[in-house]
Amino acid sequence: MKVLIFIVILIAGILLIPDSLVGHLINVSGDGETAMDTYEFTILLIKAAIAGIIAGAVLWILPRLR
Repeated sequence: MKVLIFIVILIAGILLIPDSLVGHLINVSGDGETAMDTYEFTILLIKAAIAGIIAGAVLWILPRLR
């Protein structure tokens, strides 16, 4: 059950965190398509890390509230 909750929160976090929230932290270097691929992948990794931390915190706090 905890794994399912973690996955749901992780996916929801990745979808709901706006790109503009983390996009200003990234410097784009390179040329054209390669730079944009790197930019998009970096944004996805940062959003996944933030969502993972939030999901872990929720799962850590949830049993303490019961």
